[in-house]
Amino acid sequence: MGVPLAWLVRHQDLRLRVLAGHGDLDREVVWAHSIELTDPAPWLNGGELVLTTGLRLAETGADCAEYVGRLVKAGVAALGFGVGLSHDQVPPALVEAASDAGLPLLEVPLPTPFVAVTKAVMERLAEQQYEGVVQASRVQPRMTRAALHGGAQAVVRELATSTGTSVVLLDHENKVRASHPPGAGVPETAVPEGMRASERTAAAVSTGGDGAVAVQQVRVGPRAHGRLVLTADRTLTPVDHLLLGHAASLVALEAEKPLRLRDEQNRVNALFLRMLLDGGVGAPAALDHLTEAGFPVREGIRVLALRGSSPRRILEAVGNELAERGLPLFGRGRAGCATVLLPAGHVVTAQTVTDGVRARLRSPVWAGLSAAHDLADAPAALTEALNSCSAAETRGASDVVPFESLAGRLLAAVPETRRILVTLAETQLAPLAAYDEQHGTDLLVSLRTFLEHNGQWAPASAALGVHRHTLSARMERVRGLLGVDLDSAHVRAELLLALSVWREPGGTVGNG
Repeated sequence: MGVPLAWLVRHQDLRLRVLAGHGDLDREVVWAHSIELTDPAPWLNGGELVLTTGLRLAETGADCAEYVGRLVKAGVAALGFGVGLSHDQVPPALVEAASDAGLPLLEVPLPTPFVAVTKAVMERLAEQQYEGVVQASRVQPRMTRAALHGGAQAVVRELATSTGTSVVLLDHENKVRASHPPGAGVPETAVPEGMRASERTAAAVSTGGDGAVAVQQVRVGPRAHGRLVLTADRTLTPVDHLLLGHAASLVALEAEKPLRLRDEQNRVNALFLRMLLDGGVGAPAALDHLTEAGFPVREGIRVLALRGSSPRRILEAVGNELAERGLPLFGRGRAGCATVLLPAGHVVTAQTVTDGVRARLRSPVWAGLSAAHDLADAPAALTEALNSCSAAETRGASDVVPFESLAGRLLAAVPETRRILVTLAETQLAPLAAYDEQHGTDLLVSLRTFLEHNGQWAPASAALGVHRHTLSARMERVRGLLGVDLDSAHVRAELLLALSVWREPGGTVGNG
């Protein structure tokens, strides 16, 4: 934003006269700078009106041409020459050099002090800034009303109309979600390199001979909803940037409204799932709640356990996958896994969900799936899913490992043998559970991992994310608490069977 030379020339109090560059008076002056050096370029940034009396300027054609050439190279907007002091008139050689270079040259008469020119430029710049603030204050309420009544498309239209630019809203896959004028697009080459290089870049601007492109992230906290791209055939003003940022905030809030409601519902669902998996809610009440939430349970439920990233990130990805398929999320973190309730016999399969999560997170994810259960057997489904997930991680399986595929599952499924295993679990594992609860340790989890990795120290410690010496110390503590020989295959097998029916936390076990 600057002061047009034409406006400055029309300022009657200054009585400026154009001697060269009559066709370039649309240039904008960003500052007026008085300097008498023969080479002022090192002190210029471009866009200035350079004011001089020619005190040190020789009047030869070569000297004037060199002086004008240095100004043009520095990108000045125009040259103002004060007459009546060191020169009675502007040297003809300077007028000729300015004309040849296309540099506007203004004659400043003796009665007009340079400070008056500088003051006029400063005051006009201040007026333009105030006008910009007034313009933005008028546009922002219109843009907010547009967001309330027409959503993102209305915001994009208002931004484009108010700034006289082209605006496009892109999603995270660079697909056009809204645009104005209708059908407007964004060539890939028009997106600033800094924005393409990092999805975390908040904003970027690219300028060239054809105009400018500004890109603004549409983001709330860590969640990005896309990018607003504003394209203009001119230099962008501070008002343009201000309105672009306001529009990005409105679009982000518009996108967040359903997500905020969904997040809140997910928190309620997570609390319900915790009660269901802990046996704290009866089957009739659970059936009513799930049915009202739009979760089909006619053919029973399954529990899907996933491990590989943080449970929070996995649950967020699972929630998005289920939302796209019209299902609510019932999920929570448990034993380092994300545990999710799925309807048995539904078209949304555990493998589909897991593949979608892997694609979203771009990282390995291991998954285990319980057998189909009635709502009353949800705690048993949790145990099965966690065991299956551990098996999937041990195998490095890309496919979901169903509990039905695990050897020895019939022992825990048959009521007679299950009662024996429950008694075994209460006898063998209760001391470890009590110790973990009192001391905040992970002996039960460590023992399960150690046994599921066949007593091999390196893979077991890697699965737990601890040093093998740490795992060894934990197993020594287990030996002392249980009074057993973990080197014995029979002891390890018995403990593994006990763990197959153990349900954390608090030393309670699954139903027989």
